[in-house]
Amino acid sequence: MIDHLLCIILRPVNIAISLANTAGADGDRLATPARFVSWLEAEFEGGGAWEVVLRAREFRSLRETIRELLTAAVERRPLPREAVDRLNRTSAAVPAHLALDPNGPTGPRAVEMPASGSATAGLLATIARSAIGLLGAGARDRPRRCPAARCGRFFLTARPGQVWCSPACGNRARVARHSARKRARPGGGAGPAQPVSSASSSPNAVT
Repeated sequence: MIDHLLCIILRPVNIAISLANTAGADGDRLATPARFVSWLEAEFEGGGAWEVVLRAREFRSLRETIRELLTAAVERRPLPREAVDRLNRTSAAVPAHLALDPNGPTGPRAVEMPASGSATAGLLATIARSAIGLLGAGARDRPRRCPAARCGRFFLTARPGQVWCSPACGNRARVARHSARKRARPGGGAGPAQPVSSASSSPNAVT
């Protein structure tokens, strides 16, 4: 029998990437209790307990550690030793094991069962283990950072040659380059506008 008050539901999206992206061009999703609860509830089943919300500072600290490590991975630099040590300590704070829950809403699912400790420590350890699993994978699975203006989100490539985190970011970048070329023409942009074809919206298109 799975105790759903204690288990942590494992989401298909990498939770370490999600935490890292709570800081960015669109603001800090952990800045207020309401925004923090919204993020927790989107990522963890029953994750909005007040004990967790009142300790948001610890999540922000882990976020900075993960962002430091992801940035080094994206830039192909050695991982900072101090950040690695902080991540490993957070992971080790609450041992856990995987369990199979046969009664998930859409069928059997994997859940992480913390051995003991507070809800906050359990969630932090789960996120740390997510980062360890990501950063310990081969080069093929390393994260990228979206180069689009006003984005900069971390993401995992879904296919070779992927540059942008989403088709929307890729299309905005191409539109911006087209506008810049128009402004650079003699006469300050004379000439007909060239529409951006829908085919170019693929995140794999590199121009």
